[in-house]
Amino acid sequence: MKVLPRILLILGAVAMAGAIGVLAYGGFEVWRQYLALDAIRSREFANPLGLMVGGAALALLAGLLAGYALAVPRNPKGTAPPPATPTSDTTLR
Repeated sequence: MKVLPRILLILGAVAMAGAIGVLAYGGFEVWRQYLALDAIRSREFANPLGLMVGGAALALLAGLLAGYALAVPRNPKGTAPPPATPTSDTTLR
């Protein structure tokens, strides 16, 4: 069971890096729009709303994966095998 938390933690880190990249690009687009509006230019821009929502969703996914990976017990207690049942009729009654 040690492999699952590590995989989830790695996936969470990758998702967080992706979220940071997507949110940074969305913030850059918003900054470009602010500069264009400040200079009173009319220019076509992509709507950054989808980028910001997508980045926030990636950040949420990263947090969930990392939280689940940290919540998985490190040393799970194994269950004992069921007691063997006698095959002959030697049990006391």
